[in-house]
Amino acid sequence: MFIGCGRCKSDDRILYKVSHGKDRVETVSTLKQHYILVPSHVREAYLYHILCNPPETTLHLRRAPPEPPAIHKAKPKKAKIERAAEGPEQPPPTIIFCTKPRTAAYLTILLKTLSIRSTALHSRLTQRERLNSLSLFRASVVPVLVSTDVGARGLDIEEVGLVINWDLPCEPEEYTHRVGRTARAGRCGMAISFVTERDEERVLKIEERIGKSFICVGYWMDIDARQAREWRK
Repeated sequence: MFIGCGRCKSDDRILYKVSHGKDRVETVSTLKQHYILVPSHVREAYLYHILCNPPETTLHLRRAPPEPPAIHKAKPKKAKIERAAEGPEQPPPTIIFCTKPRTAAYLTILLKTLSIRSTALHSRLTQRERLNSLSLFRASVVPVLVSTDVGARGLDIEEVGLVINWDLPCEPEEYTHRVGRTARAGRCGMAISFVTERDEERVLKIEERIGKSFICVGYWMDIDARQAREWRK
């Protein structure tokens, strides 16, 4: 086995390539890749926890949404103001990848219900709806883009701090395209994957393809402050 490094001509990032009879996929050295072992039926709680407690290295990417145009309206009731103040702090720019359009739609509705601003990108949307979702995400109007693999290629959004794999793709190649949405142009980035009871074989294939092992940051009953500190390093 030969391990070499080089630079990507497009953005001058340091890349690592592992050869063992054939070339492996190149990954940037500034990308941290982690996974959490979690049963498939309780992923929602851990997704919300990560979005509310993102890695420390991504906190500087948090953006306030653009101010809406000034419109003279009646003052809101005190109860409405209190409810708005109780909402969670929004995460840094994050892309959540999932395999099916219906899952993307479900997660978008779920996050909106939990006061996390989000928008969807998948094949069942019209072209106009897709472009609108991308515009909202690029402009920091919404910090979370929930996408199928249609968003894994061709998106060039520089300040995506975090990629979350709700489910792992069937093909290892798709994983590398997904995590390539962060750690762009020499920036640091992080990818966190939920690994369920059905994903052992997929994890092994992905690790073989990228030539490195993921770092486990916890088990489903073990994600607490200690685990949060681990992925913030």
